[in-house]
Amino acid sequence: MKVVLKNDFRRGLSGTLNLDLVGWVCAVMNLIFLICAVGLGVFLLVESVPVVRSEGLGFWLGENWWVGETFGALPMICGSLIVTGLAVSLVLPVALSGALFTSEYLVPSFRRRVKGVMELLAGVPGIIYGLLGVSFLTVGIKDVLNLLDGNTLFTAGCLLAIMILPTVLTLSEDALHSVPAEFREAAEGLGLTKLQTAWRVVLPQSLPGIAGAILLGVGRAMGETIAVMLVIGSLDRVPGFNLFVSGQTIPSKLGREAAEALGSGLHWSALMGLGLTLFLMVAILTFCGNIFSRWRSR
Repeated sequence: MKVVLKNDFRRGLSGTLNLDLVGWVCAVMNLIFLICAVGLGVFLLVESVPVVRSEGLGFWLGENWWVGETFGALPMICGSLIVTGLAVSLVLPVALSGALFTSEYLVPSFRRRVKGVMELLAGVPGIIYGLLGVSFLTVGIKDVLNLLDGNTLFTAGCLLAIMILPTVLTLSEDALHSVPAEFREAAEGLGLTKLQTAWRVVLPQSLPGIAGAILLGVGRAMGETIAVMLVIGSLDRVPGFNLFVSGQTIPSKLGREAAEALGSGLHWSALMGLGLTLFLMVAILTFCGNIFSRWRSR
């Protein structure tokens, strides 16, 4: 294993020997990015040490968050996973269906217009979605489901699904559209219909790109703060299997308490521990996505 990693490292560095000026500039930018990423991880780790020493594994497994007494991150971790999972579950069928339709059935002129609208929606700030969620989504879910309060995990999941839909759709469509036309022509020459070609030929070929689109959407969903904070409520408890209760995610908890906890010892360390947890969750997700892409490319 060590020999393989050493050979990969040498092959990676061997390409830097013949770089021109632009290549060296890009290499320096890449190095700066790596330093910033590692520095962020180290900063979060160092700042989290006091709360880990105080709570131990209870910090990640504890269910109670009482400032000045105990800090348990499990409600926020569960809230983040539930809301993100719900958003992805809601958005995947719509995004993939829309991407297939846009890529394979729309004429090029109309496809460009649809792509422009999707890319415009993908760039809308999260606070705008949050205000729309407070104005319409929470009220609608409260009335339709006859709830006492519309600020629930389900509301946050629906709002995140709406937010990441344009991103996942437009990037998935790019991946589908990038499949060479020769694949489509060969499939149609074998007698496959347009739908069969899209489902059995185009979609499998574009899976790595679609996986990247999904990961980017998940990353935005996991890190969204303001929009989720406006519609999820503020109860620090493990929701169990009930989606129609108030809760917290890691970003919403950080957004609510970071300003008042700045420099306040253990409370600040606990929030940095939440940040480290979110950082590791996204890193693990990205690592799994890279493994999947390598496996598909073989």
